[in-house]
Formats: sequence, C-alpha cells, structure tokens
Amino acid sequence: MKGKGSITVFLVLTLTCFFSAVFAFLEAARVSGLKANAGVSALQAGDTVLASYQRDLWEKYHLMFWESGGDFPELQSLGGLQQSAVNGNRTDHLFPGKNYDLLRVSLDTVKVQKYELVTDYGGAAFRRQAAEMMRQTAGQNTLQAVLDWLNGTGGIREEENDLANQALGALETLEDAKQSTEDRQEGTEGAGEAAAEAAEPQTELPEQAVEVSENPLEWVKKIQKNGIYAFLMPEEELSQKSIDLDTCVGKRDLNEGNYPQGENSQAMEKLLFRLYLDQYFLDASEEAEDGALDYELEYIIVGKAKDEANLKGTVRRLLLMREAANLLFLETNAAKRQQTAAIALTLTSAIGHPELQPLVEQGVLAAWAYAESLSDMKILLNGGKVMPVKTEEQWHTDIFHLSTSFAQADHSQQEKGLSYSNYLQLLLWTMQDQRLAERGMDMMEKNSGVQMDSLVSRAECSYTFEAPAVFWSFITLGQHSFGTYQIEEEAEISFCAETE
Repeated sequence: MKGKGSITVFLVLTLTCFFSAVFAFLEAARVSGLKANAGVSALQAGDTVLASYQRDLWEKYHLMFWESGGDFPELQSLGGLQQSAVNGNRTDHLFPGKNYDLLRVSLDTVKVQKYELVTDYGGAAFRRQAAEMMRQTAGQNTLQAVLDWLNGTGGIREEENDLANQALGALETLEDAKQSTEDRQEGTEGAGEAAAEAAEPQTELPEQAVEVSENPLEWVKKIQKNGIYAFLMPEEELSQKSIDLDTCVGKRDLNEGNYPQGENSQAMEKLLFRLYLDQYFLDASEEAEDGALDYELEYIIVGKAKDEANLKGTVRRLLLMREAANLLFLETNAAKRQQTAAIALTLTSAIGHPELQPLVEQGVLAAWAYAESLSDMKILLNGGKVMPVKTEEQWHTDIFHLSTSFAQADHSQQEKGLSYSNYLQLLLWTMQDQRLAERGMDMMEKNSGVQMDSLVSRAECSYTFEAPAVFWSFITLGQHSFGTYQIEEEAEISFCAETE
C-alpha cells in the first residue's frame, strides 16, 4: 500500500530555524572550548622552551636558560620551536578515520614581542637566577646573620695603607740622617780635635732604649727586594693557565634583548649571588680541575688574563685588608706601642738624631703591621684561619725578632677565624654586581663553550591559533561558506621569577 507524503514550506522553514539555532548554540559552545584549548596550547608552547634548556650549563652551574641559534632580533627559532612542538603534539594524536576532537586548534604563527638575554643589564638574569638557586638551598636565618655580619665589617675591608712604603720611608729618613752626620764629621776633620768632638753625635743610648737584634725597617726592605710573592708562595707551584680577554663578555660587542630592566638587586640578592660565586667557582685553596683557569674566583676578583696575575692581585688585596686590621690593633694596644717606641728611640739615638723618634716610630709600627699581615697571608694560603680582629693571644710576630718569629710561627694549626675562601667573600662584597657577573659569565663561556649573549632568560610571545568551523558547515546559505577561526593568545616564558 502506498501513501502520499507532503511537507509544507512553513514546516521546512521551522525545521531550518530550529536546527540553525541548535547548531549555533553548539558552535558557540565549541568556540568557548577552542579558546580554552588555545590558552592551554600557549602554555604548552612555553613549557616546550623551558624543557629545552641548555643542559651543559645546568649540569655544571645549575642555571637554566634557552640557547638561541643567534637569529636576533626576531628570534624566529624561538617561535619555530614552539610552533613545531604544539602542532607536532596535535598530529601525533591523530588516528586515520577516528578523529572526533572538536576542540582541536593549530598554532599558525608565533611572534616574540620582547625577550631578555642573560648578558642584558650587566648580567641581571644571571644574578637573579643564581640568587634564587641559592635561596632554595640556604636557610633564611643563616643568610640574614651572614648579611648582618658583612654589613658590620667595615673596619676590615680593603684600605690603601701601603705600610711597606711607610716603613721604607722611615728607613730612608734614618739613612739620610746618618749620612748627613757622617758628612759633617768628615768636614770637621781638619778643624782640630775639639771641633771634631763637638760634632760627634751622642752614641750613649737612653734608658728607654732596648737591644734590637734585627732592624724591622731593614727586614721590610729585604722582603720587598726579594718579592712578597716568592716569600708567600713558591713560583713553581703557581698555575700558568691563561685566557684571551678580548673575547670575554666585558670586552666584546654583545647581542641585546628588548625586555625592560627590572628592579635593582636588594641586599639579600647581592649576598646570595656572592655565595653562588663562592660555591660554583674554584679558588686557589681548592683542588684544580680541567678548566680554562685554576683560580676562577681570583679571576672574578682581579680580572687578569693569567692565573698567576689573578692570584697575586688577590693576595695584594687581602694583604691590604689585613694591614688595616693589624695596624688598628697595634695603635690601640698600649704594650705594643711601648715596644715600637723603644725600638724607634734606639734606632734614632744610635745615629745621634733622637728628634726623629716620632717619625721612625710610625715606620716601625707600619713595619710590624706589615710583617703580621704577611704572616696572616702565609697562614691563609697554607689552609689556616685568621681572625678578622685579633687579640693579644692571636698575634704571631715578634717585633724584636721578625725573621725568627716567622720561622717559628705555626701556620697549620689555626682553628679560629676566617679561611682564605671566607676572606674572598669579603673582597666580593666590596665589588660591583655587574663586574662580578661579567667575569663569572667569562668563566662559564670558557669552561662550557656556550656564548652567554645567545641565552634567553625570559620572553613574551603572542600566538595565533586557527580552527575550522564545524557546526556552521551544516548550514549553507547561498554561496556563503564559513572559514576558520583565529584566536589570539599571549604568554610569558621565564626561567626564574623575580626575587623579593
């Protein structure tokens, strides 16, 4: 039996409107899902960069940065890496004939709006990340205690006393006075015995004078003539390694990012950064490794091409630091001031010029502080410790027998005080952050082969995602066809957050 069917134009229009509304609601819901998926994909793109950190730098220095191929300033390689990862992840999950993912988006373009290189603003990114890494491994209370102590050590920082020259100046004054007396004596030889006796200087020493077996001023002259470094450390034991300074970070033209500069480092970040340098770079007290230089921390402090020059420069700075502390101790110790006064009186009376006693006393005082400072450096270089501010019991040298006291001093059994590495920390505390960062990056480049101004610390990117219309395609109105959606997203990629 056959039946007849018919449909009215009204019903057709009604169904068309109904399905159009249904498909419109479905497409609207899908668009919302596409936007959410695009946001997730943007985060995935950033995670791809974070996961592609420079591994050699991480393994040796525990720093994470992304290494560019050098395509500045657009950084197309950064965008290409993200695009390839997002779209590749989408393609890997497609199965022929069984793809029902209605929320799938593809990454069409990636633009790097701004980026920061490790070397920008004097290595700010390097300092920031190094400080954050140390923050995670050190206790806050301990750090604050160290910071308070460093801020209170103004009296033992490096000062230009140059005690050796003061001692040599006093010695020169004595020698000039002695020569003047001898010249006068020679000039009176023909004037009779009475005149000669009148010109002869007073040789009888005052009661306050003491016996001096070794002139401390002469001792300083001998040390200066032979060289303090030969006295402190045998030449054959010094490293002879060197680097080319012309290729270092502070000398060459660097790539630059366009990320705005952040806030200046705070005191705690400065401390953390210096602790990082001390932990990850070798100094002369540690066993040498197969690096570009053996005295890395000394290079960071001095900045010379050769290991030997860096160690000698560091020793010179530490010597000045110890001179300041030792001279202060002598000037405030009544017993030792009496000893230096007695020696000065003996030396000046012996040549008939006791009026020079105050000047020579200052020279003897400088010679003693200088000798004690050399003894301190000998102790530190031999692995011992030296107190920043000494007491009577911790004083090593004897002003009456400097050579003997040096030979008898125990340079190995020093249990109290600061080590050589601790004193290097004091030197680091007096230096500028930018200079420390540049020289630290020099060592990283020489030891790892990585070019620091090709490393990206953070970037801001804009993404354009595309997705085709699905439900709208079921509705055809004339010749009109729906194209694709374009969804814009932005994200920041950062290897290290700002420290507080």
